[in-house]
Formats: sequence, structure tokens, C-alpha cells
Amino acid sequence: MLIRTDRQTVTQAQFERAFEAARIAYSDDRSVDPQVIENARLRLLNQMTEEVIIDRRAHELDIQLDDTELEAAIQAIKRDYPDDEFEQMLLESAIPYSLWKDRLRVRLLMEKVVDRDLVQPVNITPQDIEAYYKAHEEEFSVNDESPPEMDLKRHIVEQLRLEKVEAAYPQWMDALRTRYGVEINWALWEQSQRPDAGSHGQGKEPSP
Repeated sequence: MLIRTDRQTVTQAQFERAFEAARIAYSDDRSVDPQVIENARLRLLNQMTEEVIIDRRAHELDIQLDDTELEAAIQAIKRDYPDDEFEQMLLESAIPYSLWKDRLRVRLLMEKVVDRDLVQPVNITPQDIEAYYKAHEEEFSVNDESPPEMDLKRHIVEQLRLEKVEAAYPQWMDALRTRYGVEINWALWEQSQRPDAGSHGQGKEPSP
């Protein structure tokens, strides 16, 4: 197993499948700097480790993503593509629809867990809003393009919430990593990085 928690695992084959999903980023150009590929693989390893941790947290909180929610998100994404360009995009990227759908499911579940653990507990006070406004007063100077007062307040609250969530995320993730006994099989990882370990080739992190 490449990644292991107290209850879940990710195999080397699962990792390679996810990595291959977006290999179109580098086309078929085998002259791509090997360091670029290595860095992309390491980023995906870290991403999948976080996904396993959050999936484990979702089970703990009994948070689920039902088929109706997933289908609604898919339809919303497809609406951004005219006619059959969505299917054409997947075809040109050599990404199977089933794999793209799986990656989207993972992302949406992550959003629900982060919302439950980090977004909802955030408390934005009037003092926070005032301090943020003063720190960015030049940006909010009155002019013909300034948003209405309520829109400005909403913008500030959204920015403050985002900043607080981003600041809390690393510590939250580290705590869950320890709690669930997460381990990465570095020996297996190093073996998979060797040129003769197979063509893990060209890729980047998938982005549904």
C-alpha cells in the first residue's frame, strides 16, 4: 500500500491511475524535464494523502455526497460548455468520464468536510470587518465603480472567512494526520520513481 490510515488505504495502482488522468498537460513530449514530472507526482501524492484523511473525517462525521448532489454539480459544470464541448474536452484529454466523475466526487466531499470543520465555526466580528477595511481603505476608496455598502461588507466577510480558513487548514490537517495514523510507504514511492519502474510518464494533478 502506498498510503495507509487506520482504516483506509491507497494502492500504487490507484495513484498511477489518478496521475495518468491528466497526463495531457505534458502531451506526449518525452523531453519534458524529469524534475517537472517528479514534482507533479509528489504534489499529487500529497493531495491524495489529504483526500484520504478528509474521506476518513467524512466517515467520522457521517458526511456523505449523494448521487443527486453529484449529478447537480456535473450538470452545472456542463452548462459552462456549449453543445458537446464538454465531452470533446474529455476525449481530447484522454480522461475517461468515470475517472473524471470520481475525482469530482472526491473534491465535492472535501468541500463539505472543510465547510463543516473550518468554514462554519469561523466567527467574523464587526471589529474584524473594521480592521480589514482600514487595512485596505485605498482599495475601497469611493468612486463610480465602488460597490454598494452591503456588497462591500459581504466582500470583506468573504475575504476574512477565506483567510481564516486558509490559516487554520494546515494545523487542522496535521491534527487529523496524527489522529488517523497516516503513513506513506516511502520505499514503494522511491521504487515507483525509477525510470525502469514503468512508464509513469507525463502528467499533472487532475482538476475536475
